[in-house]
Amino acid sequence: MAGASDRSAIRVDRCNPSRRSLRPSTMKGLTTVVGAGALVLAISACGQTQTTTTPSGSANGIAPAGQGGSLRDVPAEQVDVSKLPAGYPARVQLDDNGAVLAVQGQEGGCEHSSAELSAQDAASVHVLLTRNLVESDRVCSKELRLTQLTVQLDKPLADRKVVLEQRTVRS
Repeated sequence: MAGASDRSAIRVDRCNPSRRSLRPSTMKGLTTVVGAGALVLAISACGQTQTTTTPSGSANGIAPAGQGGSLRDVPAEQVDVSKLPAGYPARVQLDDNGAVLAVQGQEGGCEHSSAELSAQDAASVHVLLTRNLVESDRVCSKELRLTQLTVQLDKPLADRKVVLEQRTVRS
């Protein structure tokens, strides 16, 4: 009988194999390692601080365009948008120094925008927004995105009026 019980034991082992993992042993800790790495990256990114350096100044003590720090909105009553097309974005911002204007332009696909200071006097500052439509043989998408454009003033804006104008050119 001993032979019969040995056969049944063998048969049981074949019918009910031991529970072995189908994953290689080297992959068992992979999920933990990847999760821990993502957590470390997220925590280290949150702990970083950004520093803004102030330029050493220019001849008139005004920082170059785009280097004045944070921006604040120019009051709507100080901005003349009567020369802009209907629906054109009219947000005007000023840097901390008061001498760099940031305005919004529209571009996309084969369109590019730029801003230039066309005139300034004691009462007003005129900014010309140019929309350049590039004519080419390539396919151009019709998406439209806003881009921030800056112009450098000779002196801080103070209470002068900002006059925005827009033109479209084809090249």
